[in-house]
Amino acid sequence: MRLDQKQTETGRDFLLYGLSFLLLMEWLLPLPHITDTGYIFVFVLVTAVFFFITFLQLPVIVSMVLKSLVVFYGLYLVFMDGPFLSFEWFLYIVSDIMININLMLTGGWYGLTDLFRSFLFFVLLAIMSYLLFYWTVHARRVLFFLVFTVVYVTVIDTFTIYDATFAIIRTFIIGFLLLGLVTMYRMIEQQTVYKAPKLLPVRLAMLLIMLIGAGGLLGLLSPKLDPQWDDPVPFVRAAVGMGENGSGELIQRIGYGDNDERLGGGFIDDDTPVFYAFSTREHYWRGETKDYYTGRGWETTTPVERKSFLYSNLGREIVEYETLEAEIMLTEHSRGFDHLFYPGELQLSNQIREFELFQDAYTGKASTYRGAQSIKLEHYQYEYLYPSYQIEGLRQTSNQDPDDIRDYYTQLPDDLPTRIRDLALEITEGEENRYDRAKAIESYFGRNDFQYETQDVPVPREGQDYVDQFLFETMRGYCDNFSTAMIVLLRTIDIPARWAKGFTQGELIGTEDSRNVYQVTNGNAHSWVEVYFPEVGWVPFEPTRGFDNVYEFNEPEVEREETGEDSRVEDEEEENEPEVEDAFADLEGDDEQSSTSAGSSRNWTIPGGPWILTGLIVGMFLFVLAKNKRIVQYYILRKFGRRDDKEAFLQAYDRLLWLLKYVGWERENGETLREYATRMDKLFNTTEMMSLTIEYERIMYGGQSIDASWSKQKPNWLSFVRKIDS
Repeated sequence: MRLDQKQTETGRDFLLYGLSFLLLMEWLLPLPHITDTGYIFVFVLVTAVFFFITFLQLPVIVSMVLKSLVVFYGLYLVFMDGPFLSFEWFLYIVSDIMININLMLTGGWYGLTDLFRSFLFFVLLAIMSYLLFYWTVHARRVLFFLVFTVVYVTVIDTFTIYDATFAIIRTFIIGFLLLGLVTMYRMIEQQTVYKAPKLLPVRLAMLLIMLIGAGGLLGLLSPKLDPQWDDPVPFVRAAVGMGENGSGELIQRIGYGDNDERLGGGFIDDDTPVFYAFSTREHYWRGETKDYYTGRGWETTTPVERKSFLYSNLGREIVEYETLEAEIMLTEHSRGFDHLFYPGELQLSNQIREFELFQDAYTGKASTYRGAQSIKLEHYQYEYLYPSYQIEGLRQTSNQDPDDIRDYYTQLPDDLPTRIRDLALEITEGEENRYDRAKAIESYFGRNDFQYETQDVPVPREGQDYVDQFLFETMRGYCDNFSTAMIVLLRTIDIPARWAKGFTQGELIGTEDSRNVYQVTNGNAHSWVEVYFPEVGWVPFEPTRGFDNVYEFNEPEVEREETGEDSRVEDEEEENEPEVEDAFADLEGDDEQSSTSAGSSRNWTIPGGPWILTGLIVGMFLFVLAKNKRIVQYYILRKFGRRDDKEAFLQAYDRLLWLLKYVGWERENGETLREYATRMDKLFNTTEMMSLTIEYERIMYGGQSIDASWSKQKPNWLSFVRKIDS
């Protein structure tokens, strides 16, 4: 009988504890939607193991050891490759934790790494597994946790993009079932004589499910009164800066749309695929352009006119065209478009199957027709002209624009604030040609305190100009803000410019028949600037911070020699490299973070903080002395080995120079980069350092695009770094 009673108690506890686990899952499942948390299945799996270990009620030491192994395994699944619990892996984890503890002691909370944040989250989940076991199995108190779960789910459903419709239903069912079982068991256990049937947990659970189901069905079928008070959510949103965007929606969803009359406000990210593109080049996909700026957004006022090669046939010595082919396949998720997406200049001789192609001379919008009926294509292929521009030729073009270009593309609102033109004159002061003026304005957004922001973007107030607000008040926004601001600045100094919209190149997902295959999603929707140059036509510019112009602009070839002053500057920069104890903080690549952390070290919030920090630094320094080169080398390999973005090459090359100096092979005074690369290649019996250096010089001194540099040079970089400690 005692065995039966023990089995009954075990089944009862397992049921209660399992329901509390399901309730905790309602806290985890929304995280990928409302934060940048990834690998949510790993966190769910690790939490389940924590609950199982806790339920076994093992000795405290055994339980802690097992949970620690689970934490490290979870970190391994998310961040690591190679064998689990290797010596190098262990050193990497320990060094990362030590660095982050140092940041916490100095107040640098913003600098905590993703690995350390995940480590803390795993620890929190391990603690929650114990707390929920205590609340449900021992204390028989779950109302507090249930109430907070309901509040949490309803808040994120109201104020974020997460749709918690089914989460609320699940929480209602699981929570009331758990609350009912806990209450019943607490009442039974308070009886003087306690003898429960073997299947009591199952019977009670079935009874409660029936009651909850009947109550829910009754509530669903019952008549409902209309709301008696105004919805408080819009008021709360407005109070916290989440007001309407002017279009009647509280927030927009990113994507390509037709209505651009009212710009502003944040948007929700959406990675739904729109189309797949097959091409041999990486470039933007233009949909159309617009000409009329209203002070709030963009409209089209140009007449409908078939395009000819009136402009694109001119200026062949300034712009060279390469004839290429592209193929577009729209996805089933796309709502379809009544026009094509294309790069460069369309070949007007294209025959899109049996349909007629019409391209507007002003907007560039290319549509297909069968007779008089517009046709939406799901799959099409065409030829296009891919341009490359000679910068010196663009500088020498005249300012004699055709009348229609000047009429439509220098338009501005009558009430445009004068300080916008004053700013344009200040930015372009000293520039003597159209190209350099356009480049000066394009570069202005990268040199100042402008921020790329997609969510916390305000809508202009009634009567306030969209560009004026961005330039002088908020200084944060996304492509629409940057591109519109550059066009208005150009137009104030009589340079014709138009607003182009479409998609960025998308994500390279493979190759097929010697062509690259790009997946273009709603998240790739983009707008940019096109400036008119007489004898050439429309030339693209990219002012949005964090984006690079994908078209080629070629500088005249000139010989560049490294001057003594350049050498002195580089030597000074190398002398400013961090000491050994700051090695890992510097490896994160955030110089501003390092300086801020150092400055904040004077403001201690932890008693004995300076002594604790001193002890940590001394201990870490002694530890690093044993394996310092290997640890730093491994850290750098891990950091850049996982990166595939185009900006990685310049950072990786600078980090390689720092590593060589750190291990004792620094550049000599007056030694050029090529001389240094030759010496290093001879030392390590390789040619990889010279290959990296040539690529670096082409980018820094030759103006070459960095788009393909990292993908091409990454194997050389990884191979050379591995040889440094050999």
